[in-house]
Amino acid sequence: MALTVRRLKVITLTIGGISVECQLASWTLDPGVQTGDYIYTYCPDGAAIGETDDQPTLAATTYAKWTAGGFEDFLWLNRGTVAQFQLDHHPNITGEHVRWTGSLMVQPAPVGGDRGDNEQTEITFQLVGPPAYSRP
Repeated sequence: MALTVRRLKVITLTIGGISVECQLASWTLDPGVQTGDYIYTYCPDGAAIGETDDQPTLAATTYAKWTAGGFEDFLWLNRGTVAQFQLDHHPNITGEHVRWTGSLMVQPAPVGGDRGDNEQTEITFQLVGPPAYSRP
């Protein structure tokens, strides 16, 4: 298999029907797969791995946009609700376009920072169940 290197340049991301990609500085979709702890016993097998639950998350850092109907407005007005998201990675590269969809818990993001800094929103959403993966 030949080496392929891609820069993170173009994605599309909607959360609750709001397009976020033009404000987005950074993102991470973590499937949250956990490795269980070893459990040791005196039986002949000697060890087992404990069961775990996945904890998938979607982390985003955006340049804040406090307009009516903007992303931060949506987060503060929909606190505690479940919203749909869709993330399209490499949407403009044939054969590499992948998509994740799912549900996440909406929460308001922290606000503030140092004087003179570009205002950013940093938030990590808990996903409701594992995200669905596809190649559109």
